[in-house]
Amino acid sequence: MIKSANGSVRRTIIVDAGPLRAAIDRDDVAHDWAVRALRGVPGRFVTCEAAITEAQHGLESHRAAVRALRRLVSRMDVAAVAHTLLDQVFDEVVRWAPRMDFADACAVVLARSHERAFVLTTDFRDFSTYAVSFASPEGAFHT
Repeated sequence: MIKSANGSVRRTIIVDAGPLRAAIDRDDVAHDWAVRALRGVPGRFVTCEAAITEAQHGLESHRAAVRALRRLVSRMDVAAVAHTLLDQVFDEVVRWAPRMDFADACAVVLARSHERAFVLTTDFRDFSTYAVSFASPEGAFHT
């Protein structure tokens, strides 16, 4: 957790693949929400390699979209799932199988490893079962 200049604690926002993709794809139904959230929510933004991979796949690897994704992610911290977290990630995937994929598990583990963190996601249905705080186009939900 990071303190801001005035001494207040900044939240950590774990960014899932959905908002990464939606912020770039103007045709995505969550585009406006994702742009507002990524610009307006105060805090430290963190994503992971799995979310970037999933977002790039969802953007069909179009050259302009990949460039935009690169610019967007350059303003975030990118957390590598170190060997110490890898077991936790796979434990989550197994726990929630077949619903949870690797990228979702990374987001859940990262959110649990940062105090007062939440996941920014477009995946309301799945994240509402994962017992982690999250914000989605449907609203913010805290556990």
